Amino acid sequence: MRIVLIACFFIGIAWSVKAQDKYVFQADSLCLPTVEECPPNQYLSEDLRVRLAQFNQLYSKEINMGAPDFQTSIEILKPDVYYSVQKLSKFFCKCMKKGVIKKEDAENEFRSILEKCMLIVKKDTTPIEAELRATSNPMDIVGIFDKIEIQN
Repeated sequence: MRIVLIACFFIGIAWSVKAQDKYVFQADSLCLPTVEECPPNQYLSEDLRVRLAQFNQLYSKEINMGAPDFQTSIEILKPDVYYSVQKLSKFFCKCMKKGVIKKEDAENEFRSILEKCMLIVKKDTTPIEAELRATSNPMDIVGIFDKIEIQN
């Protein structure tokens, strides 16, 4: 009887850990910032460059430091998500440059990641940020973003 209870206990733990493999968020309406000029990038299409610029505007804001220098500083909201996306941008461009990934596949994957990130900017993403903080491999980062599901 004990063996059955212990086996059930471990199966329950394994199942609960498996259930946390997805991060589910509800889709809310999002007002995207307008972008007048995109930074040049020969590997990304104009649509994707606009999305990346919108992402950068959503996840960063300028703060005026005030007197005596009147300098502005940039605050990054959710730095783990922000810097992971920046790393993926460089990764996908390198892969397209070397011909490892087709341009369409890389752009579709990166566009999906950007859209998910823009939809969760106002959500509590503490577990995702902790997971992103623990990895530096771009393929692992893509895997973490693939766990995010947006429901309508």
